[in-house]
Amino acid sequence: MELLDLYDDKGKKLNKTVERGQKFDKGNIMLSIAFIKNSDNKYLIQKTSKEKGAKYSSTGGHVTHEENGLTTIIREIKEELGLNINTNELEFISLVKHPTGPCLINLYLLEKDIYIEKLKLQEEEVESVLWLTEEEILSLVKENKFLKSHGYLFENYIIKN
Repeated sequence: MELLDLYDDKGKKLNKTVERGQKFDKGNIMLSIAFIKNSDNKYLIQKTSKEKGAKYSSTGGHVTHEENGLTTIIREIKEELGLNINTNELEFISLVKHPTGPCLINLYLLEKDIYIEKLKLQEEEVESVLWLTEEEILSLVKENKFLKSHGYLFENYIIKN
């Protein structure tokens, strides 16, 4: 059982907790998502496992009970990619209200050159990873092959940053 805290629209905790997947009337759950960019201006994009929809996305996950956005994204990068990073390597971009659901997203950028061959992918969640250009990602978004919320963040916050 994974517990999630609920937040108001500005990211303040509501002192209310729900089980992941449980419906709730008021508040937002919270996610943390990071786009990883290398010195060639390409982004590390993962293809999710078949169980997760086989779509392309960036790295991220739910902020669990008593976690914060920063500890969540560090944990998710370690779990999904097997990559250890420090808090000072992450640039906080924005707290974004999800455009269609009761959800807030902590959006981060990590600028780092990473050798794909050295990553240890979490098989249950990640099928593969690859470096893609901005144009290649926008093409996947247009073709509905990119996770919708991650495509929205990329178009509206990352490439406009």
